Amino acid sequence: RMPTTQVQYGQYEWTAMMPNRRGGWPALWLLPASGAWPPEIDVYEGFGYSSGWNFARNISGNIHGGANGTRSFTALMQVNAANAYGISGFDTSYHRFAVDIAPDFITWFVDGKETYQTVNPFKGVTWFPLMNVAVKHGTAEYTGGTAEMRVRSFAVWKVPG
Repeated sequence: RMPTTQVQYGQYEWTAMMPNRRGGWPALWLLPASGAWPPEIDVYEGFGYSSGWNFARNISGNIHGGANGTRSFTALMQVNAANAYGISGFDTSYHRFAVDIAPDFITWFVDGKETYQTVNPFKGVTWFPLMNVAVKHGTAEYTGGTAEMRVRSFAVWKVPG
């Protein structure tokens, strides 16, 4: 956890191509620099363990909150971005996934288009970024496609204060 990537208010942006292997669970996400969980902000999460998930056109962004290691709420957005925004090919080309954290709202973007916004319940939390591909949630198969999440770039913009 490098201090230069830790932001209380600002924006994180990844340019990435997602894997498409069934059973894969790629994520671009944020955790508190304090090490406590929750809260959590998921900038992108792919649910390849779910038979209904389509890596080419689905996106998901979420927040999880609570205290003392217990999640008490989740605000979840899952959408077919091809239908909703005309954006697809997340597993065959690079796309920009960003989240803007402001004192009042958290806003998600894909390729510069706003895809989701929720009230920010995490006042004063300093975040750090993670990216990973977890595998085989539950009894899901882990087969086919590619398991590689390719990240072309990563940037952080911090609001002074």
